[in-house]
Parts: sequence; structure tokens; C-alpha cells
Amino acid sequence: MFFTDDSSRQALKGPVAPVAGHYSSSPDVASFSWLLKEFSENRAAALLTIAGVDGGAPRPVGSHMAVVSGERFHGYLSGGCVEPAIAREAEAVIAARQDRVIRFGKGSPFFDIRFPCGGGVDVLVHTGLTTALVEEVLDRFARRKAFTLAVMPGESRSAIFETPLRTGWCGTSFHRRYLPVTRLILVGRGPELETTARLAAAVNYDIVVMTPDAEMGRRLADLPVDLTILDTPRDIPALPADPWTATVLLFHEREWEDPILAAALAAPGFYVGALGSQRTHAGRRDRLLAAGHSPALVNRISGPVGIIPQAREPETLALSVLGEVAIRRREHDERSLSRD
Repeated sequence: MFFTDDSSRQALKGPVAPVAGHYSSSPDVASFSWLLKEFSENRAAALLTIAGVDGGAPRPVGSHMAVVSGERFHGYLSGGCVEPAIAREAEAVIAARQDRVIRFGKGSPFFDIRFPCGGGVDVLVHTGLTTALVEEVLDRFARRKAFTLAVMPGESRSAIFETPLRTGWCGTSFHRRYLPVTRLILVGRGPELETTARLAAAVNYDIVVMTPDAEMGRRLADLPVDLTILDTPRDIPALPADPWTATVLLFHEREWEDPILAAALAAPGFYVGALGSQRTHAGRRDRLLAAGHSPALVNRISGPVGIIPQAREPETLALSVLGEVAIRRREHDERSLSRD
């Protein structure tokens, strides 16, 4: 690993401010999109990554922050308390065009840069990103592909691996694993669907809405939603699901629910949930089993949906549903990590 010392520190004058702007995508997508824009304007830049944690830290290993010459940055490596100081230190590395790992917080020579939690982080400052590599990263994000960015600080070089390797050091290279953001397919109608879609947008999920309610489409026009208006229960389109997809049914009509559940069970995805009481769920299980679906598939359905019992208000139900989706996504990713 490569560390700086006091002699490499460069004092820079003036304030350092985060870049304002709204992003409807994940923080990783936003950081690389921002870097691509800065590269298009011929600015030198670095990608900062937490490569190690000593004690407590507000962000996990693999968290990113981007810095460009001119004292501008995007992203967070803490709760927002030390980013300007980290950006100043990164400026010296950008100027030298040689990757380094800098310790901040506990055990750091920078006594004026401390985390409230008392921990320390090793930040890998990578100056070797190219426009072509950033474009490839963004293309993989857009196509929802899992992959790894390998950074070799000794060579100030990086490369993309097709296999999503575990995030962390592997010899003298640091691997950062990227998985697609959660895609949430919401099928149904009513205030429960609208509220859940709005909350999912706030947490940067990739949202697909399928509904027979054309007016619902107009109410969601301000959200980044892929919308399909359903015609009849007999003509259900294929669900755009992949292994990082959760499907949630928010219908009160059985004639709509049964064919959509059948399609959801046949599609890849880490979660399927359906609205209704325990009695309603028992009835849907019986119908699906009678229709020939295997018990293993039927057992995939979470019902009653959510982690808050008997949630009826749309706002509480939306929190309940997305809480369960987040838990199941974490379990899904942990299982995939255990197979690495």
C-alpha cells in the first residue's frame, strides 16, 4: 500500500465547496457522470475511494468521492464534515499524477482532519482514470451489468473486470465491486402505488410501474419511472426483471393479481411481495398451488407484504414495503458474496 507523509501535504487557499445538482441515479452513477463531464472540459481529476477502515467510520469500504482541479468535488467519504479538507489533500496528488493512499482521522499526520466517530480511513486517490474507461463504466451501469474496477496505484492505472469480485485489496490492487441498483417493479393501482413509487424515487431505485390506471401515469409524470399501462389481465407483458429486481403487487383485484404473480414467479429477481391480509395471502397461495406452481416458487412470495404489521395508510405501507425490499436485497448480496 502507498501512503503519503507530511512532506507531500500541500496547503491550498480558498474554500472548497461540493457541486450542487440533483441526480436521480445512484451515487456511483452520479460520481462517474460528473467525472465524465469534467473530463469533457479538460479538467484533471481523481477518483477517491475508501480502501480501508480503522475503527468506526461513517462510510463503508468502497465509498467514492470525485475531485477535480479547481477545488471542486462530488460525493462523500464521511457525513459531510471533512470532505473539503480531503479534497484539498487530493489536489496535490492530482498535480503529481501519481496515485497514493492517504490516511485520514485516527493515525493520520493531519491532526486537523478528524472524524467525530474517532476512526480512521485509508483513502485511495486514483489519478489514472481515462475518458474511455469512465464511459465504459457508465455503459455498464446503464445496461445493469455487475463488474469490478481494479485500481493499481503503483502504476496509477485501472481496468475493468467482467467478474464482480469482492471489494477490497488483492495484493497491490484494489478491487471495487459494482452491482446494479435495485430495480423495483410496482404493479397495481391506487394511493399505495403512487406513494411507494415516490418514496422509491427518493432512494434512487430504478422504478418500473405497471398499472391499468392511465390517470396514475399522469400523476407520476414528474418521476423517473418506466411506465406501462395495462389493458387486460389476459394480456400481461413480460416483466423486465433481473437478479437485482424486486416485484411488488399492490392490487386489490384477484383477476389482475394472479396472472402477474405467475409472471413474477417465472422471472428472475430477489423478491416478490403482494398486498393483502394473512387470509388473502393464504388464498393466493392455494390458487397458485392449484394452478401447478411449485411450493418452492410460491414460498418466494412475501405476504402480507412489508415489515410493519397491518400497515394500512399509504405512507406507512410504502415505508414497510421498501424496508423489506432493502433487507432482502442486502441478504441477496451477502449470499452472492459468500460464493466469491
